[in-house]
Amino acid sequence: MKKVVLLGAGYANMALLKSLPSNVWNENEYEFLLISNTPLHYFSVLLHEVASGVCEEEITLPLNAILPKNVKFIQDKVIRIEQNLIQAENDTYEYNILVVGLGFQSDNFGIVGIKEYADSIVNYQGALALKQKIVNALRDYAVKGDVESFKIAVCGAGFTGIEFIGSFVDELVQIRKELNIHQEKIKITCIEAMPNILPMFNPKLSSSAKTYLEEKNITFELGCKILECEKDGIIVEKNGQKEKIDASLIIWTAGVKGNQVMEDSTFFTTQRSKVEVNAYLQPINQANQELMQNVFVIGDCAALKDPLTQRFYPPTAQMAMQQGEFLAKLLVQKLQGKNFSEEFSYKPKGTICSIGSQYAIGYVGKMNIKGKSALWLKRAIEATWKFKLVGLKAFNKTF
Repeated sequence: MKKVVLLGAGYANMALLKSLPSNVWNENEYEFLLISNTPLHYFSVLLHEVASGVCEEEITLPLNAILPKNVKFIQDKVIRIEQNLIQAENDTYEYNILVVGLGFQSDNFGIVGIKEYADSIVNYQGALALKQKIVNALRDYAVKGDVESFKIAVCGAGFTGIEFIGSFVDELVQIRKELNIHQEKIKITCIEAMPNILPMFNPKLSSSAKTYLEEKNITFELGCKILECEKDGIIVEKNGQKEKIDASLIIWTAGVKGNQVMEDSTFFTTQRSKVEVNAYLQPINQANQELMQNVFVIGDCAALKDPLTQRFYPPTAQMAMQQGEFLAKLLVQKLQGKNFSEEFSYKPKGTICSIGSQYAIGYVGKMNIKGKSALWLKRAIEATWKFKLVGLKAFNKTF
C-alpha cells in the first residue's frame, strides 16, 4: 500500500483529517499514518493559560479518541526528513505522500543569554514546566521573606506575551493569598522593542489593552531593544542608552520560527526553519524541486506569501486550520489522479486576544470589539474547534 504520512498533530493536520470525506478511507491502495511526539492534540492558542496556571487538561485531547479510525498513530519524535523517508528517534518511516504539519519553536534572534536564562511557551510540556517553575520560585521567595521584590520580566508584547500576562495576573491573586505575599512585592514588567503593544490591532484597541493591564499594576517598557539576557535581568537599549531591567524570572515571548526538524533536514531549503510554499502548499525555491511533487507543508513550518502584498502571512491557528481544510480537498484529487482544481486562498475571519478571564480585544471583519463580549466570542470559537474534533456526544460530556 502507498503511504500518506502526516507529521505533527496540531491544528493544520487535525483540520485536514477531520475534513477528509468518508469515501477516502475506501481507497485500499493508501494507508494514512500520523507521527507525533505526543499522544495529545493541544490547543496551542491556550498554552499561556497552562503556563499561568489557569488550566491544564482542558486544552488537551487524546489522539486515540479523536483520530479517524483508519488513521494509524505512532508516537515518535521526528529527527529529520529525507527523500521518501522519515528519520525518527525510534524508527524510520517510508512515505509516498508527505504532509509536514510540525509545530513552532522559540526564536531568540541570536540574542546572547536567551537560551540559557529565559523560558518560553512553545508546547504543552514546556508550559507545564514553566507553571511549576513560577510556583516554586514564588514559594522560595515567600519562605525566604526577601525584602526585595520578586520581579518577572516578559519579553515581547505580542499575542503570547500579553495573553500570558493577562492570564497570570488573574491567577496571581490566588497564588499570593496561598503564599501570603503582598501585592506590591511581585512586579511584572513587559519589555517590547515596538512603541506599542499588540501592533496587529487598531491603536485604540491596543491602548485599551495596555490601560487594562496597567490598572492591574503591570509595567511596560516600550521602545526597548533587547541586547542581552543575563541570569538576573535584561540588557536593553532605550533612547540610545543602555540600561538593565532587573528580573528574578525571565519569560521569552518575543518571536517564533518553524520547527527545528526543517532546519536539520538538508532535503529542504529553509529560512527561519520554514519552507516557502506555493498556492498548493507545496515547497518552492528548493534545491531539489523535482522531489517536492508529493510533499506538502502546512501550519507553522510553511511560509506563504499574500498574493496582494507579497509579504508572508503571520502563522496563526486560523491559517493552519484553513490550510488543513484546503489540503483535504486537494489530497482527494491527488489520490484520484486528478489535477488540482483550485488554489489556496486565505480568508481571515477576525482575531481576538484574551487578556485574562474578564477582558479581550479583537476584530471580526471590519468591526472592533472589546471587553467580555470579545472574550465570549473567543471561547465560542475554541468550543467550535473542540466540537469539530470530538463530535456531539463526546462534546456534551465535557460541557
